[in-house]
Amino acid sequence: MPTPAFLVRLMQYRGLSRSVRIGPEDSECLAFATELRAAALEGRLRAVFTHPANELAGMVRKGPGGKVIVPAQVALARALGLITGTADYLFMMCDSSLAIEFKSKNGSMTEGQKDFRDWCEAMGVPHHVVRSAEGGLQILRDAGVLS
Repeated sequence: MPTPAFLVRLMQYRGLSRSVRIGPEDSECLAFATELRAAALEGRLRAVFTHPANELAGMVRKGPGGKVIVPAQVALARALGLITGTADYLFMMCDSSLAIEFKSKNGSMTEGQKDFRDWCEAMGVPHHVVRSAEGGLQILRDAGVLS
């Protein structure tokens, strides 16, 4: 069966500029997302996935006198429902869902991430913390949504 055109459009990715420097956690997330795109296009991923725009939170900064400056895009995202601590990846299946949070080798969850994890657990949504792209892929294999 041919890959639907809408999926080809959704999975398009042009790559990062060479000037963009990413850390170990983002490097693993990029490898994970690359595998997810390929698996979706090949029909091996039986789920819808997204990476919420958590990086917007990093745009908040301190201004003169220690005043917190929240850019308009961040304020709008929060107003529209961006939840502090949302997991890096959210997966929706026809009868279930799951969340995956990536952490670097020595990284730990923030209080907001712990709160989001607790909310997931209270709602019966599996929440996983992984430290590698392979770890995230294994969670999906174990859930039966990645072949």
